[in-house]
Amino acid sequence: MSTYLLSPERTIVGEEAWQAAIPVIERLGRRALVLGGAAGLAAADSVLATLRRQSRELIVKRFVGECTDTAISVAADAAAACDLVIGAGGGKAIDTAKAAAALRGIPCVTLPTSPATCAAYTPLSIVHTATGEYVESRRLSRPVAVLVVDPTLMLGAPTRLLAAGCVDALARAWDTFLAARIAIPTHAAQISSAVCAAYWNDVLWPRAAQAIADQSAGLLTDDLVRCTEACIVGAGLAGETGARFFGRSFSHATGYALAEFVDCAHRVLHGEAVGLGILLQCVLDPDTGISLDEMGAYFEQLGAPTRFADLGLDDIAGEAGRRLAEATGRLLDHERAIPFSVTPEAIHKGMCAVESQRGAGAWQPSPSP
Repeated sequence: MSTYLLSPERTIVGEEAWQAAIPVIERLGRRALVLGGAAGLAAADSVLATLRRQSRELIVKRFVGECTDTAISVAADAAAACDLVIGAGGGKAIDTAKAAAALRGIPCVTLPTSPATCAAYTPLSIVHTATGEYVESRRLSRPVAVLVVDPTLMLGAPTRLLAAGCVDALARAWDTFLAARIAIPTHAAQISSAVCAAYWNDVLWPRAAQAIADQSAGLLTDDLVRCTEACIVGAGLAGETGARFFGRSFSHATGYALAEFVDCAHRVLHGEAVGLGILLQCVLDPDTGISLDEMGAYFEQLGAPTRFADLGLDDIAGEAGRRLAEATGRLLDHERAIPFSVTPEAIHKGMCAVESQRGAGAWQPSPSP
């Protein structure tokens, strides 16, 4: 069976990359729908102002809520007379912008102003219900036309976003490493494994804690730049080259299942939810190579949650925990992603081990960005 890979047609990376992107964006059309949250639109203001000075007409729509079928349809209708769509901000706004552009058959430019997402890279839209429950990972018919990764646009983002982005990128790596133990069916899958190993071993493990400290201090350092690139480009490339061949593992199965139990629409970031699945994997898989205690300590350095109670799920040992374990088990791709047998009972036991390992009250969330 043949398959195809869709990476961005152009990726422009580096400090002040947005300035280099302006002439590329201009060639795509004269009228653009710009979709982004309030913070994303504010961070992208210099880009949008420059486009307006170049006689580009911008229809700016503020994005609020989830990437839902309704939100996608509304955005597609708003883009009816446009030549392109620009998605600015975080993953939900960008996923909606990509899907709307695909419906219209016009290019999409992604302008991430948050390091918490690889959505700016991937030809996917993660569709949810209005209350945050996972619906599907929808593959789109065309790639991103232009991806602009400019760390200067993200310097003012909350450190919570960078922490969530680092954990989400780690989730992609951990899913890939585990599934690769079953088989590496293609050269593209091998590339995915190599990319994950490079950004985990060389960037996220040794540099993420310092990058978060630098972000907090408003310093645009090499550590911060490298971690931002790992979160967006590294995880995006690994996802596109591997996700067609590797199935859903503990991190994302747990993260998506959690949306049925805690407020993933407003209070909990995606990277924070999938991080609990990484800790679960550390319990269930003795060959992961890093213990629950070591990974928990790493999460604490980043300021990421380490317990289900941190996200508002207090009854992990009881009925809620058993239901979460069952939901996680249903979402796992047991054939392609998990190289050992695992039952809902084992998942629940692992979740209880995660809950009891770290100290209560260690994580104090800041308001959701």
